[in-house]
Amino acid sequence: MSRVVVCHGIGYQYKHRETWLTEWYDALRVGLTDAALPVPEAGDVSAVYYGSCYRARGGKGNVDDELADIPPLRIGDLNDPLELELLEAFAEGTEVPAAGGKGLGQMALRRLERSERLGQPAGRSVLWMIRQVRRYLDANDTVRACAQQRFERVVTPETRVVIGHSLGSVVGYEALRAHPEWNVHTFVSVGSPLGIRAVYDRLLPSSPAAGDGISSVSRWVNVAAKDDPVALVKHLGPVFGEEVEDRPVVNLPWYNGRKYAFGSHSVLHYLTTAEVAEAVAGGLRAEER
Repeated sequence: MSRVVVCHGIGYQYKHRETWLTEWYDALRVGLTDAALPVPEAGDVSAVYYGSCYRARGGKGNVDDELADIPPLRIGDLNDPLELELLEAFAEGTEVPAAGGKGLGQMALRRLERSERLGQPAGRSVLWMIRQVRRYLDANDTVRACAQQRFERVVTPETRVVIGHSLGSVVGYEALRAHPEWNVHTFVSVGSPLGIRAVYDRLLPSSPAAGDGISSVSRWVNVAAKDDPVALVKHLGPVFGEEVEDRPVVNLPWYNGRKYAFGSHSVLHYLTTAEVAEAVAGGLRAEER
């Protein structure tokens, strides 16, 4: 029935919709249960899956390991100025700069590679994900139109809550602005890069004027972790208007033995927070407009 619609971020080119939706629903259920709030049925939560919009038609990859098919990208492969701008912006939110890099781009990459806030990703993974963000924002690419079409297919008249993580918050924001006729009550952005200038300036239908949020929704709750480098701008209220309810959280790292597993940007961290649980429950309680 799609009472709650969730939208993923970068890095979902091959993972099947039902696999990651199950993971997200389980995390959301934990958060709502811990907060003593009603849990929607699994059938009431639907997913916008646009990861395959990045793949060539007919392309297939490793569904068990998203990173297995990433090409061996190097810093020199970032030829687009927007990619370098995004790389340096995300690096601003990491720990103290690491030595050993030559040039701003290389130093930014090293900071992100070594960042526990992101789970110490491989350099090629960082560059691949930066490229995914750039492709969505590129007006000459097909990814944005494809993602928006996928969103339109999932939202129904019964949809009350939209949750967007990372780049998914950008996709969700644009979809909600483009469809004021939708009956969505609450938008929940988590780990969002919407406040980064490189992203903000390229939003469609058009870059919003200062203080222009989403007039079609009754409530916008933005949840940003203190150490999340992707959510570099933690407070979106000053950018999009006072109606944005900024909710800062602390996402502690998860470990699997001695191997670092999840950083502060992990969607599973966010979905288990009381802040997200309260926003979702509030949206579902709201009367139909």
